[in-house]
Amino acid sequence: MLRGGALPVGLEVVEKRTVGPTLGMISLQKSKVAVMVGIIAVVLYMLAMYRLPGLLADFALIVYAVIVLAIMTGLNAVLTLPGIAGLLLSLGMAVDANIIIFERFREEMKKGKSLRAAVDSGFGRAFWTVIDASVTTLIAALILFYFGTGPVRGFALTLMIGISASLVTAIFLTRFLLKQAVRVKSLSNRKLYS
Repeated sequence: MLRGGALPVGLEVVEKRTVGPTLGMISLQKSKVAVMVGIIAVVLYMLAMYRLPGLLADFALIVYAVIVLAIMTGLNAVLTLPGIAGLLLSLGMAVDANIIIFERFREEMKKGKSLRAAVDSGFGRAFWTVIDASVTTLIAALILFYFGTGPVRGFALTLMIGISASLVTAIFLTRFLLKQAVRVKSLSNRKLYS
């Protein structure tokens, strides 16, 4: 029975349709293609714009995907279309976190700082911006999960998992990888990082 609220309004059926499973399968296939095209576009964009840091961010995004899928598998979660939307949004936020970090890094390089100093200052300047964006999104996802039902809760859950994983990969893993790359003398050419 459909309950639209507390108003005493009767339900009048105007139209009734039955949708077969093939429609859902077609949507799922299209979503998979969209995810793959999106991931390839993001990987190429990060490589083109940020070179070596972009490559490191791409690796961190792969780790992000593994973490998210492992958590979802551990929860026996079913990936629905709203869930895919939540994953795509959190993937976008993970990429955005890396872009914020790398742009701060570039700004520090333009000021004439050494690679190590630029990496430290860039992460320091970007840290709270990334945390603020992630925490506010987590709060919104928690509200959606608490008050939502069905597909809305699935969207909120995948968004919370994705945002948490993106925090770990963007703030800790990307930073660690970039600091290790800066230490390698053959990679310490400024042109690789700007």
